[in-house]
Order: sequence, then C-alpha cells, then structure tokens
Amino acid sequence: MGTGIHAQVTVEGVVGCPAAAMSETVDVESIVVDRQTAAAGGGVVGELTVERPVGEESIADESTAESTPDRIERVFADDERSVYRFVTESGDCPCGHIPDHDCPLREVRADAGALSLSFIAPDVETLRSILADLQSCSTAVRVQRLTQSTPNDEQRLLFVDREAFTDRQYEVLRTAHEMGYFARPKRADSAAVAAELDISVATFSEHLAVTQEKLLDQLLAV
Repeated sequence: MGTGIHAQVTVEGVVGCPAAAMSETVDVESIVVDRQTAAAGGGVVGELTVERPVGEESIADESTAESTPDRIERVFADDERSVYRFVTESGDCPCGHIPDHDCPLREVRADAGALSLSFIAPDVETLRSILADLQSCSTAVRVQRLTQSTPNDEQRLLFVDREAFTDRQYEVLRTAHEMGYFARPKRADSAAVAAELDISVATFSEHLAVTQEKLLDQLLAV
C-alpha cells in the first residue's frame, strides 16, 4: 500500500484569494475548487457558499457587497444560502499551488481571512515543495497535522526531530494535539489548552508559534 503523507495546513496572509478575502467579513459554509482548462487560462475556479438568513434581508449579501473582490460573482441564492463563483490566476491562490504538484485538494475551508487546506503528498520531498510554494503566496504557513500511512494499514503522525524542541514546547504541542486543537472541527480552543497547561493564552500562542516554525524549518530543510 502507499505511504503518503496526509497534510492539514493553515495559510494566513493570503494574497489574491477571493475566498480568504470574503471570510474576513462573512461565515463561509463550504468551498469547492477546480482548475480551469488550459484554453481558459489554467487558473483556479471555485465556488463558496455563505448562509442566507431565512425571512431576512441577507446579511451575507450586505457585507459581501463591500468586501467582494472583482473576480467573484453570486451565481445562486435561495432562502437559505448564497453561492459565489470566483476565478484566480493559479499563481495568486494557494489552491492552485497544490494541484501543480499532482496532489488534489481534499478539503478547503476559509475563516477570518485564513485558509485551511488538506491534501495527501506522496513523499516528504513533495510535501516540502508544496509548503515552500504556499509560503511564496502568503505571510505564514502553519502545519496543523501530518499523518503517514504504514504498511499494516495503520496511521501514525509523521515524526520529526524531537531534540529540536524544549520540553515545554513539546508538551504544548502534544497537549494541543491530544485535546483536539488541530482537529477539524476543533475539539478544544486556545483557552482550553492553555488552562490544561496552566499558562496564559498569550504564552500558549507564543509556544505554539515557535514549535510551528521549528516544524517548518525541518520539513523545508534541504
């Protein structure tokens, strides 16, 4: 059987992604993306769905009117939801970088301007290339979870150099993982994990940011 790596990452500070831009002002219910044909430019075409309150003027539509990028338009609406279609150049959007490595996107979410992406890379080298590409079109890439399948049909977290982390940093990362902080949907927020560790939310966030940077340093090392 294959031993691919299932990666779940969050991309922040995305430039040129209409879905990320809209999620700053409205709650995005779902996103689907695909590639255009070569004749159409080969960019990313996608649709995102936002909730439309029943029996009320659509709050989503009102807020979207001011925040919607030029490359997006509403293509469907009923009493419950509105669907918007967008097109981007592949180099402008993280959703275009991952398929460039022959890795289909398994899941795309957008919240508060950040994208959560899920995909399976065939090996560590491909994973490194994808993460490097994602960094080129964003301000931050945060690894939420890396899982690798094994020959006996089990799954295990992809191991990294444990010695790169202090005991406290490793404890923060392990506790966050065990409590479901990185799960989708989350089973614990930053306040819950910080309370379990008996530290402040600010301290938890600081430790987590450092561990994420060290993880990326190892994954992207040549």
